[in-house]
Amino acid sequence: MSQLMSPLSGTLFFVRVSLGLLMLHHGLEKFADPVGFSEFIVAKYFPFLPFSPMVWTLLAAAAQVGGSVGFMLGLLTRPSALAISGTMVFAMAFHLMDTGLEGFPVAVVPAHNYQFETSALYLIGSIGLLAAGPGQLSLSSMVKDRFSSRVAAWI
Repeated sequence: MSQLMSPLSGTLFFVRVSLGLLMLHHGLEKFADPVGFSEFIVAKYFPFLPFSPMVWTLLAAAAQVGGSVGFMLGLLTRPSALAISGTMVFAMAFHLMDTGLEGFPVAVVPAHNYQFETSALYLIGSIGLLAAGPGQLSLSSMVKDRFSSRVAAWI
């Protein structure tokens, strides 16, 4: 019980649930308007990707919604972190191609456009959860004893 109430467990719980709640709408928006995202973002900024832009839009939406749910539940946290990290690398690339390094790291710009920072923060949080795992306040901690240690590390 003392592990459940440790500061680390509480912190990981807070970070997981916060990142999941904040990321969720990004995936839901892609599902709500996949054509718009496909045409105006993927096709325009990432024309070199194989397959149609719609495939990448739906994969990103699934990664963001599924990863968000995984974070909030503390189940499959590391795979969720990998999926969200992948989408955030592309989000950072998009924002840097779109607006450049406006304001980086300390300059103030007229349009106050610091969009790449949000993607960078999601990426940093996801990498942190990839390294730390879900913590004790998670569904993973309830079921991990049913699996080998190699599998349990990814649940």
